[in-house]
Amino acid sequence: MNKPYRYLLVDDDPTNNMICKLLILQQDQEAVVSHFENPETALEELKNTYNKPDEDLKTMLLLDINMPQMTGWEFLDEFETFEPRIKDQFIVYILTSAIQDFETEEKRYPFVSGFLNKPLKIETLKQILKKSTDA
Repeated sequence: MNKPYRYLLVDDDPTNNMICKLLILQQDQEAVVSHFENPETALEELKNTYNKPDEDLKTMLLLDINMPQMTGWEFLDEFETFEPRIKDQFIVYILTSAIQDFETEEKRYPFVSGFLNKPLKIETLKQILKKSTDA
């Protein structure tokens, strides 16, 4: 891997966040991993922290869909209103335990790079990292 990514985990499940963080650091020891259990707090952090480009360093956003305070879809609706200089810093993946077809959502949110099954597996992480560095 060329350079470390920043990772932003948005999931109300602290255990899932811990698993993801451990897998990410196992794969990318220099990664900077932040996690939020409250999606509204995560959105505020995005507005405040990612307001200007940072050395062309991409952030991989792993977003849960089913959260009690705000769904992942509502999060994406809000994210979509951000200025391009903020949105362009992210590679967005949905991380879900739901077993359903997301065809409608794929069309509605074309900036989402993919839908991943929970729990995140090391092979899946390797695949998305390879895909993002090949792009």
